[in-house]
Amino acid sequence: MENNRPEEGKTPEQVRQRKAYWISFAIAFGVSLALAVGSFFLIKEGFGLDFETHKWRIFADTFTLPGVTFLMVFLLVKVSNFGAFDALAYSVRLALTLIIHSNVRKSKLPANYRDYRLAKMSKKRASVNYLLFIGIFYLVLAVIFIGIYYANLPQ
Repeated sequence: MENNRPEEGKTPEQVRQRKAYWISFAIAFGVSLALAVGSFFLIKEGFGLDFETHKWRIFADTFTLPGVTFLMVFLLVKVSNFGAFDALAYSVRLALTLIIHSNVRKSKLPANYRDYRLAKMSKKRASVNYLLFIGIFYLVLAVIFIGIYYANLPQ
């Protein structure tokens, strides 16, 4: 008999992570949709373009904004996951710890940057690939609409 249920054979932690991923995807898609709708009305009313004449351009601009925004957030999270901001985060935490505590070693902050970095790298990070997928989806729509806009320009 075939395995028809995706949850079978998976640990409860894997099922929880998968559910959390899809909930995050749904929330991010809702935010991107709200951003697209808001930018549609902002572009339509704010730039004084005639909707009938420039509707494809308006649609292209509408979908470009959430597409680029979500791609940039994805790239920022990926760069952060590789440790680009670890030194800054450690130095700020160390400075705040020095202000609050009289002895840094009594705090929960690791003794040195190397230990802090190893502790950060040992943590499992959640997947944020849904940001990439949403960004690409909106950019593909934007490219389609800009293609339609240029195809329908009067010669």
